[in-house]
Amino acid sequence: MPWEHVFVYRNLEVCWNQWWQTPAHSYGNYQAQVRYATKLRFLLGLAKRVTEITGVGAMPPVRVQLGELAALATIVDLMIDAQETRATIDAEGAVWPAKTALYSVMSLQSELNARMVDMLRELSGGSMIMLPPSLSDFDHPDAGRDLERYIASPGHPARDRVALLKMAWDLVGTEFAGRHQQYEKFYGGASFLVKQNMFRAYDFDAATTLVDRALAGIAEPASRAAA
Repeated sequence: MPWEHVFVYRNLEVCWNQWWQTPAHSYGNYQAQVRYATKLRFLLGLAKRVTEITGVGAMPPVRVQLGELAALATIVDLMIDAQETRATIDAEGAVWPAKTALYSVMSLQSELNARMVDMLRELSGGSMIMLPPSLSDFDHPDAGRDLERYIASPGHPARDRVALLKMAWDLVGTEFAGRHQQYEKFYGGASFLVKQNMFRAYDFDAATTLVDRALAGIAEPASRAAA
């Protein structure tokens, strides 16, 4: 490789500082969170359509679960907004997304993702299992008629129902789904590493100052009484 294409060579300090003395690490993970928020909106839309096509969408317990899914997806959305609205600009004119907003959602992503996918699994129930293995089954002279009759939902033809539920299965049960679970769990690094980033970014001094002030207010009357 030509040397003019090499930026760093055997310089551990520069290798480290390119991530932590510039906003590079924040930029890389900010765009990943934008991607993830879009993925969650897709999951929410799929969950809503599944409950409609299976006829359970009006049930209060189902609406509770959909509301919880919506709340979790919105948290991710708003953390992206916070990275932008609380961003800072350094002396070089570089914009730094807010680290506390970035690392907080990264710290919880591996837990939230598994929880949300499992909720989609629960909302779908056994409907994803009771499906023909292939679209070509609809072309069978005998099986096709039975599928059109028994797999359909009110207002939803059998082919539409199967297509939607197969898509849900892609997010829940296939090898593709398993890869995505692993990907979202470790994209930003192991959980204990990401949470240490959050530990370093959070203003614990401001939090402990509140406690110290409260304790000082409790101690004052006693000290005055002693005097």
